[in-house]
Amino acid sequence: MKLKKGDILLLLIVLIAGISYFGLNLLYKDTGNKTVVISVNGKEYDRLDMRNLSSEKLIHIELEEGRYIDIKADSKGAYVSDVVCPDKICQKTGVINRVGQSIVCLPNKVQVFIEGNEKADVDGVSQ
Repeated sequence: MKLKKGDILLLLIVLIAGISYFGLNLLYKDTGNKTVVISVNGKEYDRLDMRNLSSEKLIHIELEEGRYIDIKADSKGAYVSDVVCPDKICQKTGVINRVGQSIVCLPNKVQVFIEGNEKADVDGVSQ
């Protein structure tokens, strides 16, 4: 099988596009300062700079009536690992790691969110 000029041109375009995509993602990867902010009853409980978290940190918050919430955070993100509440939706949310993402536990009045100086990702519907 012999390659024609068009085949070589198409191969070069795809190759350049692939290298550009991965190069830009590598170049602009997580350059912003990110902070995990935890608030209980509308008041700030703790602040964790994600760049300074070399290992996973457990934040155990005791609430009234024997309830509690365990939040784990590291340099890759934060998530609720254990909670005492009826539906555990906050635990099912998973890991948050981008500016603007949040986890909310309404029964316990706990909010975990990421804030920072990088631009938050907005989807097409929100624009």
